[in-house]
Amino acid sequence: MTPTLPAPDLTLWGEAVMAKAASLGRRDGLAGQPRDFTLEDIGGEVGIVETMRQDRIGGTLPLPQSRLLLAAVKQCYVAGYHHGGDVRREKQRRFPASPA
Repeated sequence: MTPTLPAPDLTLWGEAVMAKAASLGRRDGLAGQPRDFTLEDIGGEVGIVETMRQDRIGGTLPLPQSRLLLAAVKQCYVAGYHHGGDVRREKQRRFPASPA
């Protein structure tokens, strides 16, 4: 008899995806390059996909949880992006580029 695998903990999965989105936002904010995320149907479930590069973040979820998770991912990304942008502008203010 095949053992049944436990269901994934969607709370932990969601937290991991939101943390990754925030770190991507910080990195992109430092570089000054924003991204956008959307939902994609993946085998009857929904995944979060970065629009331009078509990179998937995390696994898939049933549709009802995905819409809420997408909103949370976008919020985390935007917060990270603003933070990274603030750091980039502060570095530019403190260390202006010297003429070559």
